[in-house]
Amino acid sequence: MKLKSMQLVIFGNLLLGNVLCGAENLSCSQVSAISNMAASKSTPSLAKWQKKAGDGYIAHLVYSFRAFELNPANQQVAARLLSLVPPSKEDEPLWHTLDGFICEEERIEDIKILAELQARIPHDLARAVVLAPKKMRDYVSYAYTSIQDPHSDYAVQMRSACRTLHKAFVAAVNSLASEDRQWFVKKIFNPDECRAIAVPEADGSLL
Repeated sequence: MKLKSMQLVIFGNLLLGNVLCGAENLSCSQVSAISNMAASKSTPSLAKWQKKAGDGYIAHLVYSFRAFELNPANQQVAARLLSLVPPSKEDEPLWHTLDGFICEEERIEDIKILAELQARIPHDLARAVVLAPKKMRDYVSYAYTSIQDPHSDYAVQMRSACRTLHKAFVAAVNSLASEDRQWFVKKIFNPDECRAIAVPEADGSLL
């Protein structure tokens, strides 16, 4: 799907995100297990909680991000994480709803842990793509979706990938459809200067 073609549905998706999360029919015990995955301090602990978290998309999403955080130099883990980008149209809203209620009686502690993971997503993806540059186009393409969250620092985090793999980054931007490319360089990120244009609200200093 083209970046601009997403514009009409993104905001509705974000508003409906919590409802769609519930469509996975996750129990609060599963959500608690997912939260424990996000808080795991070791790979064995992550694997332990994965068994209790179920086989839903949210569980896979959280597992993949935490696995990368625990193994930040592993190219295979990085590539597996980036294989989730961009998510399918059906799963896309779930990327933006970890900081809301996923089950009816979700604990505040679980919401906090998952919200903290969600806030780290842009940083994690920027690190992962440096290890798995073949996924650069997917990474660049996802920028439009991510910045619909006014608090997302996705464009700011893109600076490290742009600076480290500048040629590959520019090539990925240039591979976008003409309209999408123009939108990207005017509204999201300047690839020539590796400069973020779309910055989080109240974070203009990050330019």
